[in-house]
Amino acid sequence: MPSFVIHGDKLLVDHALTQRLADHDATDILESNIHNLTASQLDFGELLHICSSIPFIDHYRIVIIDGLCTLLETKTNNRGPQNKKSKTNVPWATLSEHIPLMPSSTLLFFKDGILNKNNSLLRVLTKVSETQHVPAPNGVDLSRWIKKSAEEKGAAISPSAIKYLSNLLGNNLESIDHELEKLSLYTDGETIQEPDVQELVSQAQEANIFRAVDAIIEGRAQTSFSLIHNLKINGRSASYIIGMVTRQLRQLTLVHGLLETGTNQANIGVQLGITSNYAVQKTVEQANKYSSEDIKWKYEQLLQCDLSIKLGKLNTDHALETLVFNLSEPS
Repeated sequence: MPSFVIHGDKLLVDHALTQRLADHDATDILESNIHNLTASQLDFGELLHICSSIPFIDHYRIVIIDGLCTLLETKTNNRGPQNKKSKTNVPWATLSEHIPLMPSSTLLFFKDGILNKNNSLLRVLTKVSETQHVPAPNGVDLSRWIKKSAEEKGAAISPSAIKYLSNLLGNNLESIDHELEKLSLYTDGETIQEPDVQELVSQAQEANIFRAVDAIIEGRAQTSFSLIHNLKINGRSASYIIGMVTRQLRQLTLVHGLLETGTNQANIGVQLGITSNYAVQKTVEQANKYSSEDIKWKYEQLLQCDLSIKLGKLNTDHALETLVFNLSEPS
């Protein structure tokens, strides 16, 4: 049975998945034979049942699982140092035994963000799957990608605008692509210039801090350092970033407690003082990933970071780096 693991930049992963489907002449499949599954809501037995089912009046049944490798690694990491011997959650570790037994009419895709080569489930899946890593470009390659993406949208873009855009958004291609869509409409056939980016995209810088905080808390070191670097370029200090991590952990603690008492999402927003339904939903989703012990362990790492600064053992930049490493320490 064809099985694929595609991981890296979200936009490139989606493009690679589309190409794989085209390669198998599987772009026009009945909706009833396509299953888009979210890792956090996935049941192992349900997955085996879906993958073992013959497609209805079609050549293929397509099963796409989003974020499983990241989710299992995050859950393992968040147990803390005392549980470092546990590598892959059972029964997911047995996937390599089940996949070869599935019918050839099933196309199984595991799509994920940037994964460490030592990711335990990735190692399991590599034995029975084609693996494709599609990282976002950097440097000159990123500039070329931005220029090409703008041209595909019918717009030209100046070198200074490319540089300013990449400084704001790093190499998050999905965000860049979204902003280029807006910029191409805004400039209406004119070349996109740096002032255009300043006017339309500067607010995206604020979004970067939240992406960085999420990455730090979730233990995604590579993404964390990339976003931290971009934030510093744009004037954000390490102490500010640490403060935002502290704020988010406090919110997660509060949300976790409210969820345990059965509080609904609307009232959680009131308690947090957040009016954006999207922001509340994101916080609730993140809180659901962790147990109270997980959050307590993360707080302990944060307290150690704060203490090292106050005692003069580390400056804020080094303390932030240490915090990122500690929270991403593999189990």
